[in-house]
Amino acid sequence: MRRHLRVHWLRTSLTALAMVVAVFLFCFLISIVTTLDNAVKQAAKDRVITQSAVSLFVAMPLDYQPKIEAVPGVEQVTKFQWFGGIYQDEKNYMSQFGVDHDKFFDMYKSDIEIVEGPGGVKGPPARQAVIDAMAADRRACVVGENLAREFGWKVGDALPLIGKIFPKADGSAWEFNIVGVYKPAKSNVDPRTIWFRFDYLDETLKAGGAHGPPGVGVFSVNVKKDADPAQVIADIDALFANGPQRTLTSTEAAFQAGFVSMMGNVPLFVATIGGAVVFAVFFSVVNTMIMSARQRTHEIGILKALGYSDAALGRLLLAESITLALIGGVAGALFAWGTQKGFLAVLGPLFGGYEVAPTTALMGLGVALAIGLVAGIAPGLVASRIAPAAALRSDA
Repeated sequence: MRRHLRVHWLRTSLTALAMVVAVFLFCFLISIVTTLDNAVKQAAKDRVITQSAVSLFVAMPLDYQPKIEAVPGVEQVTKFQWFGGIYQDEKNYMSQFGVDHDKFFDMYKSDIEIVEGPGGVKGPPARQAVIDAMAADRRACVVGENLAREFGWKVGDALPLIGKIFPKADGSAWEFNIVGVYKPAKSNVDPRTIWFRFDYLDETLKAGGAHGPPGVGVFSVNVKKDADPAQVIADIDALFANGPQRTLTSTEAAFQAGFVSMMGNVPLFVATIGGAVVFAVFFSVVNTMIMSARQRTHEIGILKALGYSDAALGRLLLAESITLALIGGVAGALFAWGTQKGFLAVLGPLFGGYEVAPTTALMGLGVALAIGLVAGIAPGLVASRIAPAAALRSDA
């Protein structure tokens, strides 16, 4: 078996490479689906999101916040305003949100871990140091560790952003000061985000220093532990049923699922592509094994004449098929696992928690094993049933 795999090295290599591609794509596509599922599953159970009933891109009045805070069962509320600034070049995509700095880090303490604060403070004290720094500096911001690593940002650096949605009146860049670095504690948090003070944006707009739409895009609402989120949702939407801007409130999980649905039927898309690739590779392996069996027909006749059993020769071809498939399968799974960080950097804005779970890699190996097993059955049966005399007479 080893000799035949080595002798026909080009055919073996190409077949194994096809299996590598198949298992890699399988693991990658499955990981996309599991990442989206995990983002929904890890959403906070005690948090709801309020947006405009018209569209996520329609702003709500700022005076909605105190009214939401007065709803029974509401614990805390923070604004989320998409900024849409550019750092150096438009290809440097990243999320930027204006938030209520005095509430945000408390509301999201289980979602965001502060890894470094002012003066290089790390560990648990870094969170409070960042909160204090945000309160002291209206231009303060916190950046994701992926962004800090990619652009070489450090705590204490100035961060200029060119406003596209909110351009400065004089055409200059918005100036922010990095006071902390965070990393996601949950997979539904984007590691490539900048959090800054909403009041810095709002005050600049009101003073005429910048132009842009007034209001706020989203209110994030933490619900009290003893309150019913469904009732809070109903009360908030009923409060603004007559305008001026009707609202649509949903659980954080439903809000996350809404983003997933905007991408279409991802599981069906993944199944279609993955199934097509696996189907094509399956026939590639079958063809390889049929050619291998045909080329050694004369050899099989000699082995049978020497006394080797039909079952032993059938198992030989089956083992060769499984070995070939597993070589490619293991390499494909390892390649998928080794490229996690690279894909996370590329896919971060949409799939912030992308990872290849061990169960996904095992599923990929299972697919490779199944292909090898099925592809080796037909050649194995042919080899086991051919008569020694017919095999010796063969010119294949």
